[in-house]
Amino acid sequence: MKKIVYGAMALCLGWSLQSCSSSKNVAGTVSLDGEWDIVQIRGEEIAPSATSPQPFIGFDQAAGRIYGNSGCNRMMGTFSVDSLKPGILRFGPIASTRMACPDMTLERNVLDALQEVAAFEAWKGQAEDSIPRLALCDEKGRTLAVIKKRESASSEAILPEGEWLIKEVGNKPIGASEEKPFIGFNKEEGRIYGTTGCNSIMGAWETDEKNPSAIDLSKLASTMMMCPDIETEQAILEAFAKVKSYKMADGGKTLLFLDAAGKAIVRMEKR
Repeated sequence: MKKIVYGAMALCLGWSLQSCSSSKNVAGTVSLDGEWDIVQIRGEEIAPSATSPQPFIGFDQAAGRIYGNSGCNRMMGTFSVDSLKPGILRFGPIASTRMACPDMTLERNVLDALQEVAAFEAWKGQAEDSIPRLALCDEKGRTLAVIKKRESASSEAILPEGEWLIKEVGNKPIGASEEKPFIGFNKEEGRIYGTTGCNSIMGAWETDEKNPSAIDLSKLASTMMMCPDIETEQAILEAFAKVKSYKMADGGKTLLFLDAAGKAIVRMEKR
C-alpha cells in the first residue's frame, strides 16, 4: 500500500478490496469509546504533514456523540450502534469549524467517508504493532476507513468537560467574591469560559498530540468590569498565565492546573 501525504497528492479513486464480514463475534467485544487516529481512507494510508495534522475521531458511547479533527477543522456530531446487530454503526450529520486550510483534500475525503459508514469490525490487515484497529465499512461491506486506537496516555488525558469551581490558587483558598469563580470546558466547540468571581473569561483551547495534558490559558480574554474584590481576580489570572498542563485527581472529582515545573497552582472541584 502506498503512502500519501495529503496536500501533495490527490486521493486515489479506488480502495482496498478488504471488506467487512458479519461482525457478530468481533464487534460485540470491541468498545468504540475513546479516541482513534484515522490512518487509512479508501485504502490509502494517511501521513500527517505540516498543513494536515493526523485526523482522529473520538467516541463518547454513553452520550452517543463523536468529536475529533478531520485533518484541518474540528468536527462533532452523533452516532448510533445497533444493540441487536453487533457491528452496525451510523453517523448523524457531522458539523465542523470553518477554518480555511491550504489543502482541503484530506478533510473532504474524511468527512465524505464517515457519512457512508454503515458498519465496523476489527481490521484484518497486517500491522507492525499490536494497537487495536477497526475497519469502517459501507453498506456493501467495502472498507472506507481504518482507525487505530490512540495510546492510553492520550485517552486518559482528554480535557475534562463541564464546569469546575476554583477552590485554591497557590495553595491558598479562594476568598468570598460576588460570584463563585469557575472555569468551564465545551469540548464540541473547543471553547473555555467562566468567571474570576467578577469578570467573565473566555477563549479557545487546542490539544497537543505530543503532550495531551498540555493546556495554555495565557490568551484568555476577560471583560473589564470594576470589582470590589480585585485581589481574587488578579490571583486567578496570574495563576492562569503560568499554567502549562493539567491532571485529574480524586477519581476525577478534582482538576489541577500545573506550572512549568509540574507544581499544582490551581485546584478545582467539579461543579
